[in-house]
Amino acid sequence: KVMPSASEVATQHKVTQTPSLPESSAGVGFHYHPDSEHYRSQDLAAWLPELQSLGARWLTVHGELGRAIPEVFLAPLLQAGITPIVHIPVNPIQSLDPDDLRGLLRAYANWGVQYVVVFDRANMRESWQSGVFDQKQLPERFVSCWLPVARAQMECGLRPVLPPLQQGGTYWDTSFYSAVLQSLADNGAQAVIDRLVIGVYSFAGPHPPDWGRGGNAAWNASRPYLTPPGSQDQRGFWSFEWYAEVFEEVLGEVPPMIMLAGGARRIETYPSTGLPKDLAWHTTCNASIARAMVAGHLPDYMLNVNFWLLCAAPESQYAGDAWFPAGAEPLPAADELKRLGLNPTRVGKNAGRDYVESLSSQKPLRHYVLLPSFDWGPSEWHWQLARPLVRDNETSCGYSLEAAAKAERVTLVGGENEIGVDLARRLQQAGCQVSRVSGDLSNLMTTNN
Repeated sequence: KVMPSASEVATQHKVTQTPSLPESSAGVGFHYHPDSEHYRSQDLAAWLPELQSLGARWLTVHGELGRAIPEVFLAPLLQAGITPIVHIPVNPIQSLDPDDLRGLLRAYANWGVQYVVVFDRANMRESWQSGVFDQKQLPERFVSCWLPVARAQMECGLRPVLPPLQQGGTYWDTSFYSAVLQSLADNGAQAVIDRLVIGVYSFAGPHPPDWGRGGNAAWNASRPYLTPPGSQDQRGFWSFEWYAEVFEEVLGEVPPMIMLAGGARRIETYPSTGLPKDLAWHTTCNASIARAMVAGHLPDYMLNVNFWLLCAAPESQYAGDAWFPAGAEPLPAADELKRLGLNPTRVGKNAGRDYVESLSSQKPLRHYVLLPSFDWGPSEWHWQLARPLVRDNETSCGYSLEAAAKAERVTLVGGENEIGVDLARRLQQAGCQVSRVSGDLSNLMTTNN
């Protein structure tokens, strides 16, 4: 008998993917230490107040097969309304004994944990034993390792979470996902598909925060292993939209997704020069992402945004990414996120105060470049974008909406989460020709002729 394809199974049995968490639990969070050595009561006492001041609702924690993260660490997080994601990145990927795993999974489930993720980056060579990666049918061999884990998770009352892939990766991530889904259908795993949750990484890479938005449907020139000049791909923050297209095509629906880590890394470099990107870029990119989540601009299936990385020991290879560096002041992005967490409707809150009164057709200014204003100071990244635009001596530049309304033409420097569409609309109503530039001057787009 020939097994039905995944799409046929999804058609015969409607997949209903309803997140088990209440709506209020969606939001931003962090990846905690990149190891399993910081789960003492004094660690919790130090970090729980910080997480609360950041408005964090989620926390990815690094687990192990041999021992559970202590309940005395997890329970206060849950009581504070913070959803832990326990990640057990077993390396190399291998078959695990479900009987040995059930005790650990039951403990987590009994303590109130909902998401335990086993394995990591299965589309990367270094995640497998030497020589295994290059053998045929890698996705099918991964499923043979992961499916018993998923079934054990369900037996213990947990959602089966497909572990995250490397964005792009040695084995292209979207192709890998497609093959994994087909293998699940071929293995008669409809019960797992019905309860499936997808773990993802959504690192911004060296790109602006809206890189890859719209998925392959918007950037249809991009193909596996080939992203033509001028096109974009899933190796940016919006990776989840590219993955959603794969799940929609194969399953007929998009399962809930949880982000184990993402956002802009502090140690990111410019691809062309190898030089480090500045602190203003890290702050602006992550603030834009946080605003998008708080304002509800991300897809409903994306349950959270967990920023990499809250903290790390000084000797860690990831110490340079920590938002709270050991022995130093927190990065400006942390202060920005605290303000967002305390006031999630902050985006655009001053728009009503900045009513545009200048409706005269005789504009005293020819061109005004409007920059976003941040509490932590000016953004070097936005200044770099604005610099080519202000070389004309008839161009003014600044942060004032009132001054911008007096110009014939206004260029907004920043995405819609930094300078909102409501402000653009007010400028248009004031008779301004409005355009926007965000991340790449080649993407300059006129929004009002």
